[in-house]
Amino acid sequence: MQEFLHTNSDDVQEDLERYKKMVSAEKELYFDVHQIENIHDFYLDKDMLDEAEKILEIGLRQHPNAISLLLKKATSLSDKGKLIDAQQILENLTKLENSNPDIFLTLGWNYLKQKNITKAVENFELASSVAFEDEEDILFEIGFNLSQEGYYKEALPFLEKSDNKYPLNENVIFELAFIYDKTGNFSKSIECYNKLLDLNSFSENAWYNLGILYSKNEEFTKAVQAYEFTIAINPLHPEAHFNLGNSFAHSGNFDKALNEYLEHASLSNDRNLTYQYIADCWEQLGNYDMSIRFYSLVTKKQKDNPDAWYGMGTALMGKNDFRNGLQALDQAISIEPLSPDYWFAHARCLYELGKKDDAIKSLENGLNLDPEEMAAWIELFRLKMITEDLFSPVDYINQLINNFTGNASVFYLATLVHLKYLKDEKKAAYYLYMALKINPEGLKILISEYPFIADNIEIRSVLQKATKEN
Repeated sequence: MQEFLHTNSDDVQEDLERYKKMVSAEKELYFDVHQIENIHDFYLDKDMLDEAEKILEIGLRQHPNAISLLLKKATSLSDKGKLIDAQQILENLTKLENSNPDIFLTLGWNYLKQKNITKAVENFELASSVAFEDEEDILFEIGFNLSQEGYYKEALPFLEKSDNKYPLNENVIFELAFIYDKTGNFSKSIECYNKLLDLNSFSENAWYNLGILYSKNEEFTKAVQAYEFTIAINPLHPEAHFNLGNSFAHSGNFDKALNEYLEHASLSNDRNLTYQYIADCWEQLGNYDMSIRFYSLVTKKQKDNPDAWYGMGTALMGKNDFRNGLQALDQAISIEPLSPDYWFAHARCLYELGKKDDAIKSLENGLNLDPEEMAAWIELFRLKMITEDLFSPVDYINQLINNFTGNASVFYLATLVHLKYLKDEKKAAYYLYMALKINPEGLKILISEYPFIADNIEIRSVLQKATKEN
């Protein structure tokens, strides 16, 4: 093989020397089709497009019906954006030689550039049908390039056909996994990566991508295992450490998450988000001083990072430093005023500082952005009961129900108010039934805060009815 390549290279050099002498002498010499192709491809590989075009024109003058040269001409025209001219040449070539897959492939790419996906796919199918011994490579080439252009649905049949006929092709399986992921078919993508791991259990990319998919599926225990295998293969994989930290954090293992984030910070130069997550872990673990220290590292470098300011605010609140916490939250809101969570935390700070009227305004701002936040509705109701002398619970609840029709959180609030404050069990049961029809998950939140609700006879009757209906 090496001797053959050496000889072939010598032939190309010989042809090039003849061509250069011809150009110098300004006298056209004869070259056979194979020699023209060699010279053309040499210049094309060197990105010397003008020279490649010159030798191609000479070749077509000497061999006007050479299919391989016409195919190169059509490709050149297509690359220049002369799509119709290229198409005419290629359509004629399909009539002259209908068993050449390269012609149909090139015509398919040309149609794709014209955004004619139907004609493109028709020609790709023709190309694969006459590919014979090259079928495996051509099916992958079609599928891969369609995928790169974002035509995932069109790419799938070619790759699936290749996978069925040539099941050991790892490139095909990787591309299938990628497309299934992109189109939201996570189970099929996971299946592909597991197939890859059956072929090569030490595939770092397969384990890593599998971890990402399990994370998307919120299967964090499996994600942890996949990232741990990735790190076992490559201990210096920074993103595997980072994503492993995320999986631990989602599972509530903040001490383990912290270790992985710290490992990522030691391996990567892009540390701001990592520091932010480290700060959050320290906050979740109750070490507010360390949390504030890491949030400060972020805000010094990214003064316009609202999440870091928000985290700083909640960590300061954890230390009962509500005055400085409020300043941090003010900063977060000034950067991103449309985050309901910022407003809810802001309201709590104001309440702790004795500014109940201002706390009400912040709660209302937050609820305007997220009217489904049940805890905020309950807190707002309590504050209004305390601060407004003429406050009427009945009028307030009726107004909310009219203004927020179909809002489960408002119906849950109405349940609580009618049961606890208005002592109207019938109406409480009615509103609970309405809330359950919209969002039954809200019941867990309500009962976790007010367990006495589940002891009421009327309420239990509604819960039994809802259970039967579901």
